[in-house]
Amino acid sequence: MGPRIVIYCCANSVVVPEEHVEKAMSEKGADIQIVRLPCTGRTDPLYILRAIEAGAHMAMIVGCPVGQCQFLEGNLRAEMRVRYANRLLAEAGLGRERVRMYHMSPGEPDLFPAALAEVIDKARKLGPWLASSR
Repeated sequence: MGPRIVIYCCANSVVVPEEHVEKAMSEKGADIQIVRLPCTGRTDPLYILRAIEAGAHMAMIVGCPVGQCQFLEGNLRAEMRVRYANRLLAEAGLGRERVRMYHMSPGEPDLFPAALAEVIDKARKLGPWLASSR
């Protein structure tokens, strides 16, 4: 079984292309879940931590470019929450690298496949956090 990734994506930034997700799932053996949010500012560290506790190797947050959030500072709040979640994971001994934030606009569709491949490769290196998940 490949790495499990949870993608939290903003409905107003880049549309997460289903074909790229399906391709990554088949070619790289990844198990990917997409959670669409009205804004990444709605990302809650508790949701991220629960996803990792439930077996996700990593969480990927995909939001608007800095300065282009429809809700003004939602993507900046998301960044703060990503740092907080990584800090909590580091305190628990799981490292600071399990949650990544990416800023993409709809005009940059080529960025998503590269970012997803990066996250999948990193998740494969990190492995699951639970010893029983290995």
